[in-house]
Amino acid sequence: MAYTLSPISLDLNTDMTHQCHVHLTRDQHIIGIIEFYKAGYTLQWEDLEYIRRRTEEFSLLPAPYDCITAMVVDIRNITPFIDQDAPIIPWRLVDEECLIRLIIPSDRIEFYSGFFEPTWITSDLTSALAEIRTALDNLVH
Repeated sequence: MAYTLSPISLDLNTDMTHQCHVHLTRDQHIIGIIEFYKAGYTLQWEDLEYIRRRTEEFSLLPAPYDCITAMVVDIRNITPFIDQDAPIIPWRLVDEECLIRLIIPSDRIEFYSGFFEPTWITSDLTSALAEIRTALDNLVH
């Protein structure tokens, strides 16, 4: 007797997109930068799952890179607010106490500092990279 198998898809029905970049410090630490874009004004479960999947994947870069040492998650281009239950920070980075920065619009800093680590929050990519580089340099030198 054959077992019945039902095909499914792991694709998500979302208009969310992203872009990834890496920044290497002088000591070859890898800082991952992931920017998310959302066209609509409402967030669905699929949008949050998209963010979770992409940040988790990005935290474990394939060759020729090693795992990233720090991550910058840029959600400035997501119009709706993300709630506190959204898993947008990879567990590996939290567990290993990696440096994390969350870039948000400056008018939302107070809102997001209520449930994200306040030291993670910034509204500028340049200052986020500078903070991470300084912290990494202090660990090494």
